[in-house]
Amino acid sequence: MSPKVSFAKTTLPFPIFAADFDPFNRGYLVVGGGGGEGRSGVPNQIAVLDVQDRSTISTVAEIDLSRDEDSVQSLASLATQDGLITFAGINSSQTNQNAGKNDHFRSFEIKYPPRKKQKTDEEKGHVNSLGRNSLFKPTPSAKSETYQRLLRLSPAQKRAGGSRRIGAIATGLAKKSELVVFNATTSTPGSEDIITRIEPDGGAEVADLDVATAGTDEFSVAYCTDYNIYEQTYQYDFSKKQVQKMPNGPRRIHQMPFPDATENPASRPKFRALRFLDSQNVVALLNKPGRTGSELRIYHLYPTGPAIMTLQMSLPSHIKQAVSLDVCALDTDKKGNRQSVVAVAGQDISIEIYTINYTRNTDTFSRFRSYQSSKNVHPQQMTKLCLSPFHSPARAQGPDSQPSTDEKKPKAPMHPGPQYIRLASVSYGNTVVVDTLPLSPLDPKDKDSRYVLSHPDDERFQRIAYTYFAFLIPLLMAYLVHFFMYPEVSVATRLINVLPEPVRHRFGTPVPLPVAQSFGSAVHSTASSIVASDVPTAVPGQQRLADLLSVPGAEQNALVVRHDPANTGVAVDVHPDKQALLAEHAEAKHWHELSDEHKAEWKRRLKAAGYWVESEGERVLKGVMFSTYAGLVGQAAGEILREL
Repeated sequence: MSPKVSFAKTTLPFPIFAADFDPFNRGYLVVGGGGGEGRSGVPNQIAVLDVQDRSTISTVAEIDLSRDEDSVQSLASLATQDGLITFAGINSSQTNQNAGKNDHFRSFEIKYPPRKKQKTDEEKGHVNSLGRNSLFKPTPSAKSETYQRLLRLSPAQKRAGGSRRIGAIATGLAKKSELVVFNATTSTPGSEDIITRIEPDGGAEVADLDVATAGTDEFSVAYCTDYNIYEQTYQYDFSKKQVQKMPNGPRRIHQMPFPDATENPASRPKFRALRFLDSQNVVALLNKPGRTGSELRIYHLYPTGPAIMTLQMSLPSHIKQAVSLDVCALDTDKKGNRQSVVAVAGQDISIEIYTINYTRNTDTFSRFRSYQSSKNVHPQQMTKLCLSPFHSPARAQGPDSQPSTDEKKPKAPMHPGPQYIRLASVSYGNTVVVDTLPLSPLDPKDKDSRYVLSHPDDERFQRIAYTYFAFLIPLLMAYLVHFFMYPEVSVATRLINVLPEPVRHRFGTPVPLPVAQSFGSAVHSTASSIVASDVPTAVPGQQRLADLLSVPGAEQNALVVRHDPANTGVAVDVHPDKQALLAEHAEAKHWHELSDEHKAEWKRRLKAAGYWVESEGERVLKGVMFSTYAGLVGQAAGEILREL
């Protein structure tokens, strides 16, 4: 977990299936759930939680619902001046359903308690039922298990005069799936507020849906089934309750490709959830078949024709299946750029938080960047994940717009107070966890700067660090290989030789390393380069004679060790033709033909130059021949010809 992120946790007396933040982000979370119909001891409730404090969660209002009816399955809220109008999906009793009456759409009025600064004797808020209705078509089957599984509202716009919103609901477990779009400007929408009804092709169940604001009184509704994504745009006149649909029916903007003919047709991934990033881009959550993983994909929508997938990312391998998705779009700058926060809940009770940046000039998104990964968030499976909305705060006036004759008067702050978004997750195990994520201005020097969760400077550092380690790890592995191959070589020489060729020459001519026979053809190539020349080649003093003996094919060559006062006192030449050398130097002598004085002198010189050590013994020198070569007649030591 990011060190700046704080979280709070609480346990309620009922399993939680639905959650929704205050649309104006005033620090309240509404949750609902329960034990359902006829389950003794487990209540059906809607609770209002105060999550303003980053370390604690407190219940400020609640309502007990009938235990003769189903539990709360979905929630969404409209903001009022001092509270909320909350819509909920609650099925009527089974008796009423059998009679063909299911008032599944409920509405509640929530009154917030006064904050601590306005503390009064009445500290608790209130939740009151406002009404109930049925928006789905009546079900002919007496034993129908249809319920209102999905409920979404268009985003709230924080304006002085408020904003007009629409909503959409969809069935679950229905024999014939249905989606209803409705006018959400009334406290209890009825049949007269229905904008349109949609029956998905083939009766496929709607996996998820979302609503976006595309313009003034213009909205876009997108929904997905297992293998398809659909979209329809509505221009709605709220006063006349008239709608213009574009197109007349929902258009399929994407179909999951069928697998190859040799594969199982059921091996296609399935859509699990989707959310609008803006009115022209949606992010979809997919689950691969056989619990083999999950993906996030971004699709760009066009006015006509199919959508195009513009980005794809696999979720971490520990997420075999994902269960929930939500998005929070942060504020934009003058150029239209913005950052969005994407949260995903996995079936392994983990949560992944990502950020993604949108550039208006190119109409493109950056790659997903991981911001936080949390595991074992709840004791049992999560049922819902939701992010609070973010509204750009009112900026304080800058110093230039505040003329004052009082020089001691404090200047207005460049930015408002700390800004946060919150992430709530709920579970079957009655638990609620709220993470508070701190935002920061993109440009602290600009008082009108947009806010980000992940700063580009941090992202740049992450990329640099990744590149650095991507280079360092192979370099370290190469160093270790050289260390075990050539333990006698100095550290400086080893480091220079593992560098890339262009970089290596910046440090001067690299020092050839000893050749080890056991390393195959690559080493054999190095050995061949040593002995290929017909001209005697000097071998650097850092190599021992024992190393040169291991060169493949060395039995056809000869080593000449001669006196070299200009360097280390000893030099080694490689001769490709031993017989020609013997014919040229008839006075050559073998090692056993040398006097003890000459042997001792050459041992001293070879040790001083690093070609030979006492522990190797004379076995390395046996078979060597001497000659009065290169003007060394009469000196204490002569030349050595080492026969290989």
